[in-house]
Amino acid sequence: MSTPALRASSEAGVEELRAFVAVARTGSTSRAAELLGRTQPAISARLAALERAWGTRLFSRQSRGMRLTPEGARLLPSAEQVLRGLDELDRLAGLPVARPTDLRLGAGDALGRELLPKALARLLRCERDIEVHLREGPTPLLLDSLARGEIDLALVVLAVGDVRPTGIELEPLIESPVVLLAPAGKRGKIGREPVSLSSLAERRLVTLQPGSSFRRHLERAFEAGGVPFKPAVELGNLSLVQRFVAAGLGFAPVPRVAFTERASLRGVRSLDLGGVGPLSYQRAIREGVPLPAAAEKLLAALRGAATA
Repeated sequence: MSTPALRASSEAGVEELRAFVAVARTGSTSRAAELLGRTQPAISARLAALERAWGTRLFSRQSRGMRLTPEGARLLPSAEQVLRGLDELDRLAGLPVARPTDLRLGAGDALGRELLPKALARLLRCERDIEVHLREGPTPLLLDSLARGEIDLALVVLAVGDVRPTGIELEPLIESPVVLLAPAGKRGKIGREPVSLSSLAERRLVTLQPGSSFRRHLERAFEAGGVPFKPAVELGNLSLVQRFVAAGLGFAPVPRVAFTERASLRGVRSLDLGGVGPLSYQRAIREGVPLPAAAEKLLAALRGAATA
């Protein structure tokens, strides 16, 4: 008697467990199908296979949906625990755990201001089923999240001299010049363009706090130009940088990719800046791990938005 039971239980595969948990959470096979990116008949077939394997009814079919039987309610926590363990195993093995329609990415403040929203809008016009999960932060945080398998794609900047992370594959995505934000009107007069770094030596500089790749990029450019880098105001994001410059509190070198639209330049002017090389934004993925389809489509949309 024990041998047939063991053979039957081996039919309870991962897809059947996912279908069981999804129906239990949503209360219907149609909503579970949407959640898992499957068809309703496929979900129903997997539930039937699981009920045959376990020799018990998991749901009672009602007019308003599916309701767990007492036996189904007893088995659900164990099924959920098994799936969590499998997801964690995939994460440790470096495999993507996201669904094909999940877009799990990380990006910094500069791309998140204009270019990334444009690219996402372009993508979602064609791919309406994609769900976006965005983690914002500095490059070290994003690379750590990528290595842990918490995101599948990171859009990062590595300054010259930064240590390249192991186990991460980098590829140039877009390049952005560095420009100077100056207060609008007479307060922002600073001379001819491109503005030289030496002309900023006695000016109040508004910049990002230490720790960001862009901050290190600026520090090294000023050092190479023989100009002391002495910020008067240090802030946590580029939106604050723009507001402080607009208030007349100083001048700010910034990535131009973050300040191309008129709304971003309210109260400030964008001036060409000499002596600071362009920023290379790179796409970072885990070595040997295939990129989910949603992330591949976003990269194409980003390239399109950058050249539009």
